[in-house]
Amino acid sequence: MANIDMRCLNCGSSNLRVRTSQKVSLRTINVMLICNNCGSRNHVLAEVLKLETPIYNERQEALSINKPLIQVDLNQQDFFQNEDNSKT
Repeated sequence: MANIDMRCLNCGSSNLRVRTSQKVSLRTINVMLICNNCGSRNHVLAEVLKLETPIYNERQEALSINKPLIQVDLNQQDFFQNEDNSKT
């Protein structure tokens, strides 16, 4: 369920509830909001204008350290040495 910050155009109250909603197209919905304060109906047409998806990159170095990756200085030269090389 999505939360939206909208006020009643009649009384200015933010106490609105969704009465009905219907999908108009792939990116558009039509919503009727009822104001719990004054009882007025607010008809809203909403459209998705932009979609941004996260980019997930695999971070193998996170598996070889014992603290959160954000706390590590990745510029250290010898930080990611193999255990075999560090013993010799």
